[in-house]
Amino acid sequence: MKENNCGQVLVLAILVAFTLITGCTFQSLPPVEIYALEPGWGQNDPAPTEKRGSALIQIAPVRGSAAFTTNEILYTDTRHTQHSYAYSRWRDTPVRAMQTVLEVAVENSGLFRAVLPPTSVSGADFLVESVLLEFGHFLGQDGSSTGVVRMRFHLIDNKSRKVVASKELVARIPAATLDARGATAAINQAAIKVTSDLVVWLSEPGKI
Repeated sequence: MKENNCGQVLVLAILVAFTLITGCTFQSLPPVEIYALEPGWGQNDPAPTEKRGSALIQIAPVRGSAAFTTNEILYTDTRHTQHSYAYSRWRDTPVRAMQTVLEVAVENSGLFRAVLPPTSVSGADFLVESVLLEFGHFLGQDGSSTGVVRMRFHLIDNKSRKVVASKELVARIPAATLDARGATAAINQAAIKVTSDLVVWLSEPGKI
């Protein structure tokens, strides 16, 4: 009789454990939210063809650390520790998304006859190389919250193979909320600010 009781207790314990495990396994998780880095389509209308510059320019692939080649939305806390938002992702990696943002901004500026993609075999007069140094949500010890984009640019004359000029540009935009939604909105604005500053820099006398 005692053996039967022990067996029943053992079976009951297994059933309880299985129920707890499956309950945790099938617990509903929040859906993953996807955010996009949008080019400044409506920031400036493309310049008319007759008002464009005569030179051709090519935008080299944006380079960056391994952190910027994933779809994770990164934030840095007050201890300077980097994390990612658990249920939020970028639609594209930061380096690829910034590539599109740069191409659209320079194309719309009208400074050049055309902006060639990295894969183009046509000969460009100038090449823009860039490195993505910072791209994320930063939380300050004073309670501030900002979306930050920092990039370093090199303008190269393809004929002479020499660097014409170099420039580091950074934009810090306050985030409205301390979450992925607020972070991505601020980062979007920061990206547009950096590309706008790039256009201003390229338009300075002596650059092209």
